[in-house]
Amino acid sequence: MKKKTILRILAAASAVALLLGGAYLLTKDDFRQKLKETEIKPYMPTPTVLSALDEASETETTTTTTTSITVETAEHTTEAAITTTSPELSAEVRQSLIDSAQSLNSAYPDALGWLYIPDTVISYPVMQSRDNDYYLSHAYDGTYLKAGSVFLDYRCEGRFQNPINIIYAHNMKNGSMFAQVTNFKNDSYFESHKYGWLATPETVYRIDFFSCAVADWHDSLYEGDTPVAEWVPHICDKSVVGREITYSDDDRFVSLSTCSYEFQNARTILTGKLVETKEV
Repeated sequence: MKKKTILRILAAASAVALLLGGAYLLTKDDFRQKLKETEIKPYMPTPTVLSALDEASETETTTTTTTSITVETAEHTTEAAITTTSPELSAEVRQSLIDSAQSLNSAYPDALGWLYIPDTVISYPVMQSRDNDYYLSHAYDGTYLKAGSVFLDYRCEGRFQNPINIIYAHNMKNGSMFAQVTNFKNDSYFESHKYGWLATPETVYRIDFFSCAVADWHDSLYEGDTPVAEWVPHICDKSVVGREITYSDDDRFVSLSTCSYEFQNARTILTGKLVETKEV
């Protein structure tokens, strides 16, 4: 009887030790992640600039231009008008974003720019390495970090000049990184979060979201060489929620991809059109 009691006590002590050990590791990872977020703050857009982006997302101030393009089919050729809205930012805000991205890139050459989505925690540098593995477990400064970084697919051109640009990040249980991308599968959330912003050392883009899709991680939508005329309808077919857009073969798009759990190897992909901002 005494031996059984001792064994129960030892088992209970082991369970507590494992629980405390797991809690310690989790807390340690969260602390390290917050430390890295604090260290990168000198290179992120200022609160004043982010507030201006929030306001621009709500007011939708734009300049409208209409471009004629030639649409060819097997039967005939027609002229079509494509209407593009170019978001306007003040010269000071736009230049501040570019300056911040330049400083970030000078300090960390793998950093391509800053991604920001209003009313979310998504406000991170966008990294890129020679493969799609490194930044799954490394911070912007190259140190180990379980949460990894937000990063552009290594096959994409580093200034987002590809027609299709895929950005990845983990779906973290603490709600950080791209965890909130999965919220866009909700109709009302999607409708209230129409825009994101991407600042690079050269320019600033508004991201006009039009699709939140769910697909397998091997889906052809991850193939960057798919023609836009085929890629856009395909991702719209995969969409859980979306809205209509106008586009041409000259447009560029960005997809934010993270793990999802609808089925094995599922991914949630939030996609928008990159629209370059103009100064007012």
